[in-house]
Amino acid sequence: MEPLGRVIEESTPYGFVFKTGIDNPVALHDYVFVEVNNFDDGRLEKVRVLAEIVDLASKNPLATERLAAEQHVSPYSYKLVSTEVVGYLKDGRIIRPKVAPDPNAPVYRADDEFLQAFFSGVEKRIPLYVAMLLNRPMVKVPIHLQDLQFHLGVFAATRAGKSYFAGRLIEEILVNTPFPVVVIDIHADYVMMDRLVKGGRHGDFNIVVYYPPGAPKVGGVTAEQRELQLSPEQLTYEAIIALLGTTLGERQKIVLRNVLRRLKSERRPFGLGDITDLIRSKLEETDSDGKLVLKGENRARYESLLARLEDLGEEVSLPPSGMSISELLAPKTLSVICLNGLRSRVQDAYASIIVDTLFRHQVSSKSDEKNFTPVFLFVEEAHRIASEKSGSYAVRTISTAIREGAKFGLFITLISQRPRNIDPDILSNIGNYAVMRITNQQDQSVIENASESFYHRLIEDLPGLNQGEAVLVGPFVPLPAHVRTLDRRTVHYGVTPELSNIMERINEQLKQRETGKW
Repeated sequence: MEPLGRVIEESTPYGFVFKTGIDNPVALHDYVFVEVNNFDDGRLEKVRVLAEIVDLASKNPLATERLAAEQHVSPYSYKLVSTEVVGYLKDGRIIRPKVAPDPNAPVYRADDEFLQAFFSGVEKRIPLYVAMLLNRPMVKVPIHLQDLQFHLGVFAATRAGKSYFAGRLIEEILVNTPFPVVVIDIHADYVMMDRLVKGGRHGDFNIVVYYPPGAPKVGGVTAEQRELQLSPEQLTYEAIIALLGTTLGERQKIVLRNVLRRLKSERRPFGLGDITDLIRSKLEETDSDGKLVLKGENRARYESLLARLEDLGEEVSLPPSGMSISELLAPKTLSVICLNGLRSRVQDAYASIIVDTLFRHQVSSKSDEKNFTPVFLFVEEAHRIASEKSGSYAVRTISTAIREGAKFGLFITLISQRPRNIDPDILSNIGNYAVMRITNQQDQSVIENASESFYHRLIEDLPGLNQGEAVLVGPFVPLPAHVRTLDRRTVHYGVTPELSNIMERINEQLKQRETGKW
């Protein structure tokens, strides 16, 4: 094997610089190896140490504008390549060497087979193949499903490919395991996942799209569609306050809490209409002289609360009988909670309610070992429900779920283009990161401070990533890696319209119309 170059300058056990010919193909985030005499357990042994290329530059000590014009100086050109040591393999584990490469030691390009050994999946941890190494399309990078117990953050600027990446991961989970997946889908990105990119429908997993009653439906959906029926009886007091989305006075909150307690004490199904009927009856209540009981400020309080509940009824429907949350958890099924077209406040409230309801279901069902199943929850626009601005109920809900959910089989993926808006307590409980192009320095700083593994050199790479490229960091991958998302099998509905294609279609229609006139 011909060496790619040779070690020069100062080298350490953590990295080295090598010199290579100007025509040798080397690229950022590709891999090389060097042989070192390493001490391990008191024994000297020769090992192949893998290193990642983290910086490179082309140089020529003779090159000036005048010389380049007068004479041929290219033979004196060369490249200086900086690397960061990954380690060597021993018994399937990656070990850091304790010695530095020797000066002038030959450096070799790591072949695909050698690299794949470092990125091998562990079957017991359920490897899923979502991405390939950035410069090596034949080297697949496994994501270990078991390690999503540490939860996952998929962060990127708009149109950098975060939902596409999440969709590929969802495909892998559903094709390779029997576990259910639930997606809180704000922009209808996942509603077409029953279709293959090449055309037709697949039978690899089931997909059901749920809409809140009265929510606009997405045209062209061929998957099964159902109503997301949630009853006030199923919801907590805080959830109903979140749906109201307005600041209630303390006395109004007391009135609403007492109404809910009374209805629940009757141990019968009740809906939003029953809540408003009870408040109306209170407003119409008279004493023995036929005079209204509620007067003054107290009456105004009830009337204001009734008006807000009636306004809520125009936006959402909360029927007396709600669906069982276990309906969302059928094996090998993708349940898409489609909130597209609803007001932001209602979307955020529904998202918080789903997270809270799923968490409480998982807690209550954990003891039923025969029927218990883990669930993988993907939350789009996570910065909205996981932000302090979204209200105490939302933050408390997602914070509790992400802090305690894993032990009850709730594995959460937060997807966001603004990680800076996510509550720090929530972000600190994310252990895995798939980060794509991010140019905002606040977002970069937040990720670096929240993650123990996302060190500064990786942060500096984020603005230069192209669409579909990502940095994977955390226990769910064998080692930090720059990757490209593998092609999706199913349709990604969140694609920006191609203006040129649409323009051609419209122009053709206009042409036919003009032709028809004559």
